[in-house]
Amino acid sequence: MTCPDYLSQGLERAFRRIQQARTRHMPVINDDLRVEAVDFRPWQGHSLGVMVTPWFMGLMLIPREGDDWSGLRLGEKCIHEFPTGAYEFIAAEEDGIGRYQVCTLFSPMSRFADQETAVATAAAVLRGLIGEERRDPDASTDVLEETAATESSGPQPQLEERPLSRRDLLRGRFLRRS
Repeated sequence: MTCPDYLSQGLERAFRRIQQARTRHMPVINDDLRVEAVDFRPWQGHSLGVMVTPWFMGLMLIPREGDDWSGLRLGEKCIHEFPTGAYEFIAAEEDGIGRYQVCTLFSPMSRFADQETAVATAAAVLRGLIGEERRDPDASTDVLEETAATESSGPQPQLEERPLSRRDLLRGRFLRRS
């Protein structure tokens, strides 16, 4: 089950405004990437997904409609439990989004050659975080292998076959070079 398109579209509009207003001259920008909200879905009464931008990739928690997160101080650390362990999120706020929580996965984004690889990584991280790989043993499609086939040259990322630890997830170690 995914969240309504208007959530992803609103997040993308807000982060594009951030990009235009604050980040376009930053040296950490990967010009091969664009803002994209990836796989936002309901999770424990909120919306959870991954935000891909040219300057960072992060897990985002958005409060459900009617929830008031104004009691969270900006920068406050919040721990959330997932099937793969506890993760630290930071309270943040932006115009067009309001108060949300974010757990940075990658920053800067220089290790990503293209948008497709970044989005495939975001989707794989989210599946690994909530344990979808373990619940669906019949899933034979590897998103990273599919996107790797579209890249022109060089070693291709693939999912490792060992169990995914919390540290590996946050450090991107679920990717290995062939």
